[in-house]
Amino acid sequence: MLPHMNRAFAATAVNFIGLQALWPVAVIGAVRQWAVPAWSVVMVMLVLLWALERNWRSDSRLLLAGALGCVLVEPLLMLTGLLRYATGGGAWWPPSWIWSLWLGFAVSFNYSLAWLHQRPRWAAMLGAVGGVVSVSMGIRLGAASAPLGWLPLALCYALLWAAVVPLLAAMSRREWEKAP
Repeated sequence: MLPHMNRAFAATAVNFIGLQALWPVAVIGAVRQWAVPAWSVVMVMLVLLWALERNWRSDSRLLLAGALGCVLVEPLLMLTGLLRYATGGGAWWPPSWIWSLWLGFAVSFNYSLAWLHQRPRWAAMLGAVGGVVSVSMGIRLGAASAPLGWLPLALCYALLWAAVVPLLAAMSRREWEKAP
Protein backbone atom coordinates (compact mmCIF):
# COMPACT_ATOMS: atom_id res chain seq x y z
CA MET A 1 0.00 0.00 0.00
CA LEU A 2 1.26 3.45 -0.88
CA PRO A 3 1.78 5.97 1.93
CA HIS A 4 -0.85 8.76 1.95
CA MET A 5 1.43 11.39 0.37
CA ASN A 6 2.33 9.04 -2.47
CA ARG A 7 -1.35 8.14 -2.99
CA ALA A 8 -2.27 11.82 -3.11
CA PHE A 9 0.47 12.47 -5.67
CA ALA A 10 -0.58 9.40 -7.68
CA ALA A 11 -4.22 10.56 -7.63
CA THR A 12 -3.20 14.02 -8.84
CA ALA A 13 -1.09 12.46 -11.61
CA VAL A 14 -3.96 10.16 -12.64
CA ASN A 15 -6.32 13.12 -12.74
CA PHE A 16 -3.89 15.29 -14.70
CA ILE A 17 -3.32 12.57 -17.31
CA GLY A 18 -7.04 11.76 -17.45
CA LEU A 19 -7.98 15.41 -17.89
CA GLN A 20 -5.39 15.85 -20.66
CA ALA A 21 -6.74 12.77 -22.45
CA LEU A 22 -10.41 13.59 -21.95
CA TRP A 23 -10.74 16.68 -24.13
CA PRO A 24 -9.20 15.25 -27.34
CA VAL A 25 -10.93 11.90 -26.84
CA ALA A 26 -14.30 13.64 -26.33
CA VAL A 27 -13.95 16.09 -29.23
CA ILE A 28 -12.51 13.66 -31.75
CA GLY A 29 -15.07 11.10 -30.59
CA ALA A 30 -17.84 13.66 -31.15
CA VAL A 31 -16.66 14.29 -34.69
CA ARG A 32 -16.79 10.52 -35.29
CA GLN A 33 -20.06 10.17 -33.33
CA TRP A 34 -18.47 8.09 -30.58
CA ALA A 35 -19.45 8.97 -27.01
CA VAL A 36 -18.13 5.81 -25.34
CA PRO A 37 -14.41 6.71 -25.43
CA ALA A 38 -14.97 9.98 -23.53
CA TRP A 39 -17.09 8.26 -20.89
CA SER A 40 -14.48 5.51 -20.65
CA VAL A 41 -11.80 8.09 -19.81
CA VAL A 42 -14.01 9.62 -17.10
CA MET A 43 -14.92 6.25 -15.61
CA VAL A 44 -11.33 4.92 -15.56
CA MET A 45 -10.16 8.20 -14.04
CA LEU A 46 -12.81 8.05 -11.30
CA VAL A 47 -12.17 4.40 -10.48
CA LEU A 48 -8.44 5.03 -10.17
CA LEU A 49 -8.96 8.21 -8.13
CA TRP A 50 -11.30 6.48 -5.73
CA ALA A 51 -9.00 3.48 -5.43
CA LEU A 52 -6.13 5.80 -4.52
CA GLU A 53 -7.84 8.48 -2.41
CA ARG A 54 -11.25 7.12 -1.41
CA ASN A 55 -12.50 10.70 -1.77
CA TRP A 56 -15.74 9.74 -3.46
CA ARG A 57 -18.02 11.89 -1.27
CA SER A 58 -16.24 15.14 -2.08
CA ASP A 59 -15.76 14.08 -5.70
CA SER A 60 -19.46 13.25 -5.96
CA ARG A 61 -20.39 16.77 -4.89
CA LEU A 62 -18.13 18.19 -7.59
CA LEU A 63 -19.58 15.77 -10.14
CA LEU A 64 -23.02 17.03 -9.17
CA ALA A 65 -21.80 20.63 -9.54
CA GLY A 66 -20.43 19.76 -12.98
CA ALA A 67 -23.76 18.24 -13.98
CA LEU A 68 -25.59 21.32 -12.72
CA GLY A 69 -23.21 23.54 -14.66
CA CYS A 70 -23.86 21.51 -17.80
CA VAL A 71 -27.63 21.79 -17.32
CA LEU A 72 -27.46 25.57 -16.77
CA VAL A 73 -24.72 26.70 -19.17
CA GLU A 74 -25.04 24.50 -22.24
CA PRO A 75 -28.76 25.09 -22.92
CA LEU A 76 -28.15 28.83 -22.58
CA LEU A 77 -25.49 28.68 -25.27
CA MET A 78 -27.53 26.39 -27.49
CA LEU A 79 -30.89 28.15 -27.22
CA THR A 80 -29.38 31.56 -27.94
CA GLY A 81 -27.82 30.18 -31.12
CA LEU A 82 -24.30 30.95 -29.97
CA LEU A 83 -23.25 27.30 -30.14
CA ARG A 84 -24.42 24.30 -32.11
CA TYR A 85 -22.99 20.84 -31.60
CA ALA A 86 -22.37 18.80 -34.72
CA THR A 87 -23.65 15.53 -33.27
CA GLY A 88 -25.79 14.32 -30.41
CA GLY A 89 -27.96 16.16 -27.95
CA GLY A 90 -30.89 18.20 -29.14
CA ALA A 91 -31.97 21.78 -29.69
CA TRP A 92 -31.25 22.60 -26.04
CA TRP A 93 -29.93 19.39 -24.44
CA PRO A 94 -26.15 18.94 -24.60
CA PRO A 95 -24.69 15.83 -26.21
CA SER A 96 -23.27 13.03 -24.09
CA TRP A 97 -19.63 13.92 -24.75
CA ILE A 98 -20.19 17.45 -23.36
CA TRP A 99 -21.48 15.90 -20.14
CA SER A 100 -18.28 13.84 -19.87
CA LEU A 101 -16.18 17.01 -20.25
CA TRP A 102 -18.12 18.87 -17.56
CA LEU A 103 -17.88 15.98 -15.08
CA GLY A 104 -14.22 15.22 -15.74
CA PHE A 105 -13.31 18.89 -15.46
CA ALA A 106 -15.33 19.49 -12.27
CA VAL A 107 -13.79 16.62 -10.33
CA SER A 108 -10.31 17.87 -11.25
CA PHE A 109 -10.61 20.69 -8.72
CA ASN A 110 -9.97 18.11 -6.00
CA TYR A 111 -6.75 17.01 -7.71
CA SER A 112 -4.75 18.61 -10.53
CA LEU A 113 -6.64 21.92 -10.39
CA ALA A 114 -6.56 22.18 -6.58
CA TRP A 115 -3.82 24.81 -6.90
CA LEU A 116 -6.62 27.22 -7.93
CA HIS A 117 -8.38 26.97 -4.53
CA GLN A 118 -6.74 30.12 -3.16
CA ARG A 119 -6.25 31.86 -6.51
CA PRO A 120 -9.62 33.19 -7.73
CA ARG A 121 -8.04 35.65 -10.17
CA TRP A 122 -5.96 32.91 -11.75
CA ALA A 123 -9.03 30.69 -11.85
CA ALA A 124 -11.03 33.39 -13.65
CA MET A 125 -8.23 34.05 -16.12
CA LEU A 126 -7.69 30.35 -16.75
CA GLY A 127 -11.44 29.91 -17.23
CA ALA A 128 -11.77 32.81 -19.65
CA VAL A 129 -8.75 31.94 -21.79
CA GLY A 130 -9.09 28.16 -21.52
CA GLY A 131 -12.80 28.26 -22.31
CA VAL A 132 -12.29 30.30 -25.47
CA VAL A 133 -9.35 28.18 -26.63
CA SER A 134 -11.28 24.98 -25.91
CA VAL A 135 -14.44 25.97 -27.80
CA SER A 136 -12.39 27.45 -30.66
CA MET A 137 -10.45 24.21 -31.11
CA GLY A 138 -13.65 22.16 -30.87
CA ILE A 139 -15.15 24.27 -33.65
CA ARG A 140 -11.99 24.01 -35.72
CA LEU A 141 -12.06 20.20 -35.39
CA GLY A 142 -15.71 20.07 -36.45
CA ALA A 143 -17.38 19.10 -33.17
CA ALA A 144 -19.40 22.33 -33.00
CA SER A 145 -20.15 25.55 -34.82
CA ALA A 146 -20.81 29.17 -33.90
CA PRO A 147 -23.93 30.12 -35.91
CA LEU A 148 -23.82 33.76 -34.77
CA GLY A 149 -20.08 34.04 -35.33
CA TRP A 150 -16.95 33.36 -33.35
CA LEU A 151 -16.64 36.73 -31.56
CA PRO A 152 -20.03 36.68 -29.76
CA LEU A 153 -19.39 33.07 -28.73
CA ALA A 154 -15.85 33.84 -27.56
CA LEU A 155 -17.02 36.81 -25.47
CA CYS A 156 -19.82 34.78 -23.90
CA TYR A 157 -17.49 31.83 -23.24
CA ALA A 158 -14.88 34.07 -21.65
CA LEU A 159 -17.44 35.58 -19.28
CA LEU A 160 -19.12 32.29 -18.42
CA TRP A 161 -15.93 30.35 -17.79
CA ALA A 162 -14.36 33.25 -15.88
CA ALA A 163 -17.22 32.65 -13.42
CA VAL A 164 -17.51 28.83 -13.59
CA VAL A 165 -13.86 28.01 -12.84
CA PRO A 166 -13.60 30.15 -9.66
CA LEU A 167 -16.95 28.76 -8.47
CA LEU A 168 -15.78 25.17 -8.89
CA ALA A 169 -12.46 26.00 -7.20
CA ALA A 170 -14.28 27.63 -4.26
CA MET A 171 -16.62 24.68 -3.91
CA SER A 172 -13.71 22.25 -3.88
CA ARG A 173 -11.82 24.42 -1.37
CA ARG A 174 -14.79 24.27 1.01
CA GLU A 175 -14.83 20.48 0.66
CA TRP A 176 -11.13 20.35 1.53
CA GLU A 177 -11.63 22.60 4.55
CA LYS A 178 -14.33 20.24 5.87
CA ALA A 179 -12.10 17.15 5.51
CA PRO A 180 -10.46 15.80 8.65
